Amino acid sequence: MIQFAKHRRTIAEAVTRRRLVAGATLLAAGLLAGSPALADSSVNGAAKPPVARSTVLLQTTTHANGVPIVYPTGKPQVTVRVTEIPPGVDTGVHNHPIPLITYILAGELTIREVTGAAYVYKKGDAFVESAEFHHGVNEGKEPVRLLAVYAGEVGAPLSIKPPH
Repeated sequence: MIQFAKHRRTIAEAVTRRRLVAGATLLAAGLLAGSPALADSSVNGAAKPPVARSTVLLQTTTHANGVPIVYPTGKPQVTVRVTEIPPGVDTGVHNHPIPLITYILAGELTIREVTGAAYVYKKGDAFVESAEFHHGVNEGKEPVRLLAVYAGEVGAPLSIKPPH
């Protein structure tokens, strides 16, 4: 009789454990089903509100030509501007004594360094302009529009022409 009581208690414990595990599993599944991360894309037929998204366009430690980026040491000043270059127009030879991050909004821009290297950038391209003297030219049929972000310093020029 003692053996039977022991056996009955072991069976009861096993059944209780199974019920606990099953209950915990159902509870976890229920909680996860209600989780916003796993929720359906609609609530009562209504679409979920849009969320902010971010896309890295450029992450680099060098200019387009491989020269390491060096930040100015003076009082920081950031300048942001949009530049439009009509078809056939050349920017003239210049360089940037401060880092210049460029994003092509429209068109296609060819940048030629005085070293002979050339780079072609299209809509959606982002790059840090070359530290070498260079010129940009719009060889296409539509205007080039670009967003330029200069990481400069107060009093520093955004670009300079080569000495004559």
